[in-house]
Amino acid sequence: MTGDRTTGAEVTGAAGHEIDTATALHAAEILESPHGFRSSLEQVDDAIDTLSKVLSATPPGPLRITILSNLGLIRMVRFQLTASLTELDSAISCFKEAHSAHAAQPPQDSRPELSATIPNLISALHTRAEVTGDWDDLDEAIAWGREAVVRMPPGLSQRAAALASLSSALRIRYERSQYEGDLTEAIDLGRQATVDLPEHHPRQGSVLSNLGSALMAAGLAEESVAVYEKAVAEFATSGNRHGRARTLNNLAGALIQTGRVDAAAETYRAALREFQEVGDQAGEDRVRKNLAASAAMVKGAGADASGARGDAG
Repeated sequence: MTGDRTTGAEVTGAAGHEIDTATALHAAEILESPHGFRSSLEQVDDAIDTLSKVLSATPPGPLRITILSNLGLIRMVRFQLTASLTELDSAISCFKEAHSAHAAQPPQDSRPELSATIPNLISALHTRAEVTGDWDDLDEAIAWGREAVVRMPPGLSQRAAALASLSSALRIRYERSQYEGDLTEAIDLGRQATVDLPEHHPRQGSVLSNLGSALMAAGLAEESVAVYEKAVAEFATSGNRHGRARTLNNLAGALIQTGRVDAAAETYRAALREFQEVGDQAGEDRVRKNLAASAAMVKGAGADASGARGDAG
């Protein structure tokens, strides 16, 4: 997922009369470095509290949209850490409110970067579909994605992010329906998104990871390994440790499919360390199960490689 950034002067100027300066400046720090305040539950809670205070004092306009978008992202991180459906619902509400506010902006005041909300909304909706089994959310996510791709001009990084999120939603719908057209489209859109994004763009890691998952679903394990490896490197460059941990877990599953069980076990251990360091217990549990399965394979226990549990890209 990707966030919108702003400056300390913007936050202080918009909310300086309603909240204390220290809170406004702390909010600006969070918005300027969106991944820097999400490494632990304590930091996530602090970021949510700070942005919520500033949001209540911020009038309609681009800054409010930016705060809503980033608040949604941080609530998504809290959902990943706690598995609380309430946090996921709140994130979706933030993204929808941000998108509605962005759509209402006069053309001359509408910043292209604010459209980053759409890929985040798509991702959140299809995450909720997976958690609850309400596949209407997934269809809604795909509808949002198609609309965004039509409306955004080619070459815009936010359009590439929307392509990637749409690709991921189509892959998940394929896994449910087995409709080959969804998977073919998911791979095509994922490839296009990686080409459209600049090298080392902060979104590139998640775009590549989504593509790797689509390739795995199509049985293209060797290509998937190469794409996941690029995604891991991009997440490391951007400092997104959650993304790196999830992708390491997926990379290990792809390595198993190609017969490299020892390499997979080492990759699972790397994923486990990352999840431990960011405090994601659910992620740890998934990787431990996968690591145990890979150890059984080494011992010749005949474990089924397809049983390894992956993460959304």
